[in-house]
Amino acid sequence: MFNKVHRYIIYLVRFIKSPNKRNVIKELITEINRKGIITGVRSLLHKKSHFYEIDFDEEGSHPRKLSIKKYNKHTKIVLPKPAHPKVSIIIPIYNQVGYTYNCICSIYENNDFKDYEIIIADDNSAKNTDIIKNNFENIVILKNETNLGFLRNCNYAATKARGEYLVFLNNDTQVQKDWLAELLYIFENYKNVGLVGSKLIYPNGMLQEAGGIIWQDASGWNYGNRDNPLKPEYNYVKEVDYASGASLMIPNSVWKELGGFDENFIPAYYEDTDFCFQLRNKGYKVIYQPFSIVVHFEGVTHGRDLNKGMKKYQVENQKKFYDKWIGELKLKSENGKNIFIERDRTALKKHILVVDHYLPKVDKDAGSRCISNFIDSMIELDYHVTFLGENQKTPQHYMKHFQLKGVEILYGNNFNFHEQKWKKYLKEHLNYFDAILLSRSSVCSPILGFLRSHNYKGNIIYFGHDLGYLRLEEEAITKNDITIGKLAKKIKTEEDFMYKNADNALVLSYLELDYLKKYITKPLHYIPGYFFEVEKDVTPYESRDGILFVGGFNHPPNMDAMQWFLEEIYESLHKQQIKLVIAGSKMPESIFKYKNKYPLLSVLPDVSVEDLNTLYSKTRLAIVPLRYGAGVKGKVVEAMAKGVPVVGTEKAFEGMPKDKDFIYKGYNLAQELRDNILYTYSNKEYWETLSAFGKEYILHNFNKENMKVVFKSIIG
Repeated sequence: MFNKVHRYIIYLVRFIKSPNKRNVIKELITEINRKGIITGVRSLLHKKSHFYEIDFDEEGSHPRKLSIKKYNKHTKIVLPKPAHPKVSIIIPIYNQVGYTYNCICSIYENNDFKDYEIIIADDNSAKNTDIIKNNFENIVILKNETNLGFLRNCNYAATKARGEYLVFLNNDTQVQKDWLAELLYIFENYKNVGLVGSKLIYPNGMLQEAGGIIWQDASGWNYGNRDNPLKPEYNYVKEVDYASGASLMIPNSVWKELGGFDENFIPAYYEDTDFCFQLRNKGYKVIYQPFSIVVHFEGVTHGRDLNKGMKKYQVENQKKFYDKWIGELKLKSENGKNIFIERDRTALKKHILVVDHYLPKVDKDAGSRCISNFIDSMIELDYHVTFLGENQKTPQHYMKHFQLKGVEILYGNNFNFHEQKWKKYLKEHLNYFDAILLSRSSVCSPILGFLRSHNYKGNIIYFGHDLGYLRLEEEAITKNDITIGKLAKKIKTEEDFMYKNADNALVLSYLELDYLKKYITKPLHYIPGYFFEVEKDVTPYESRDGILFVGGFNHPPNMDAMQWFLEEIYESLHKQQIKLVIAGSKMPESIFKYKNKYPLLSVLPDVSVEDLNTLYSKTRLAIVPLRYGAGVKGKVVEAMAKGVPVVGTEKAFEGMPKDKDFIYKGYNLAQELRDNILYTYSNKEYWETLSAFGKEYILHNFNKENMKVVFKSIIG
């Protein structure tokens, strides 16, 4: 009882502090009328429980708290004053000084990016707005002599903006951390973008809009309105029909090219939607950026009643918009239909679902790098990619990496693998997917069975990474372990099921391709598993030293390789002052213990991509002493792309495309491998020959275009 009373007191305090009391009272009356006094009050309290700092339970990819504040109006704030601002933030206002003040403070507080100016477009406010002028230094205030109306006010203010980019921001908003930098990110990383819109959140923490949908009759949806903003469908970069004018970024040059908002929509409403349609008509993209988050106190300026005041123009301008764009609107769906494709304008795209054990961690293991490369190739083919992982606990920065590329990641309890909750999603959306790429038999055999039992008509593609049972058979022989041999037989049964029941299969190794062709009748496709940017300017031989091993140590062949190398090979190399760096993920304690024996040994767990690139630029040789394994080795391909010669066993180069000019040879005996390391390490001419060959070989055999050709041949 005490806890409940305490919680309600907190709610009351938050309400008293709220800058939006009038709307809250209206919502309370609505709840009481619908549900009665007691239930209505409880319902509102529940909805408003995180009014000032909203914290969601859903595992997501955004900051866990939203900040909404009532700022101290007695504090003088010095805003940036760049000579040539990159961004001009235009805030149109008419009265509502309190909201405007808080909006400006939120911009100042939530931006590490300082190359901006703020322009207050005051449309002849009836109330005194001196507090804005007095409390903010370096702010630009444009005071109209007469009331121009919202649309003309924006158009006029834009003529005074000096920035390379314009941002139109409603005054009844509070921006969140890095809101502005996230908008700029899209223009810096996407081509032909004309406009980017933010994710809009209500002050109670619910979603207002994740991009907008325009239907056949010109009516519009704020997609996701009043839903949880951290759901997967609201958290990937995508093209949209329109983004609401509450927070938009537009290149100034594009704004001038189109001539601003169309004055046929005076005084307001549908001008932002019309502008988005004009952009597309000119060949530009309209993008929704979920990581640019803005809290919007909707309805503060114009209210919500469509029958009076400014809001009545919403109905009138819908008719104007319909008449202007009737040709394009005929291509849209009827209101509420085909939401899956209308929400991101993917009606004309191929939809691909990728399933793997977890979202690729591109700096951790070769398997992740491979799936990540596949996804990048599909994106370049203009496919829309959705990803489902068995392990849902993915660090935020990996999720964001793919969501910024436009990949919809299915996360959260609704996709729990152990409870097979993914079945509900597939039943509802199966027919939208043109192809489903299933990675690993251990993860995807239940899904393949489900797809066949539900007569899925699309293309089922299986990708096993390698023939795992062959690797286990070799490990069983190496270790003389009967248990591992039994596991190999079990995995062979699982993998054969996938190859025999999928429509197509991808194989990374020519050796495995030949092996499978002996008994698999379904189409098998060789595909390069990796592509790397080939190093143009390689650090010269004499500026390098040491040898390097890279690998994930949750992969048994890597662990075995380094134990063998450290026990039987490295000692004599160490005596000749050759440094060794071991870099990788899931580093076991047993590897660290070798540092006591070898002072020249460095062990680097969980290195970043940037640090790994630095290591490659400084090391003289990459070593790959694998005694068993399967498939093409990503570490070999990467080192060759960096211009670093590789010395390894036959397993290191297994399955790679080879012709008569392939100059690499593997050495399986400890003494042979050691001798080859010493020869390559000390012979500059031979080193340079291997370095040049490796770069040319990767350029020809492991590139994105080769990968794209395979997917296009299968999917279309």
